[in-house]
Amino acid sequence: MLVVKEFEKMKKTNFPLKTSKGLLEDKSEMVEYFTNLSIQELINELDYSRSSKNYDLESLVMSEYYRKQPTLNFK
Repeated sequence: MLVVKEFEKMKKTNFPLKTSKGLLEDKSEMVEYFTNLSIQELINELDYSRSSKNYDLESLVMSEYYRKQPTLNFK
C-alpha cells in the first residue's frame, strides 16, 4: 500500500493526525481511513489539508489519490 510506504518515509508525522473528520490516533487507523475514501472524498480532504496548512495530511492524501487513479494506457 502506497499510504503505508508514504507513512514510513515520513518519520516526523505527528500523531494524532487531524483530518476533516476528526483525529487519527495511530498508523493502522490512518491506513484504514485513507483506503476507504473515494476520489471525491480525497479531493475534499486535500482542500481541507491545504486550507489548514497540514502538510503531513496533504502528502498522505496525495499519495493515496495517485494510488487510486486509474492507469492511463498510451499507445
